[in-house]
Amino acid sequence: MVAKPPDRRLLRFLAEHAAIGVMVAAALTYLIVKVDAFGIASMAERSANGWLAVLLLFAGFAVTFSSVAMGTAIFMLPKDEDRWRDDHRG
Repeated sequence: MVAKPPDRRLLRFLAEHAAIGVMVAAALTYLIVKVDAFGIASMAERSANGWLAVLLLFAGFAVTFSSVAMGTAIFMLPKDEDRWRDDHRG
């Protein structure tokens, strides 16, 4: 008997939304550095490890926006009772 592979649809669903969050984080980090909002780009240029500060800014944004994107996606999934009600409408 061959074992059935596990269903990975939910993991793929979450990974896709996490990737969207990372892309938003990258765009926002780029925009903040490009516009020099709050003087972040200027401070990073003057610092010996300014790239590390920008990397940490991106990492914080990535975690935040990925979590928001995944959480929103989960909350937008249809509930089982909604699906049942739609299937058994008479």
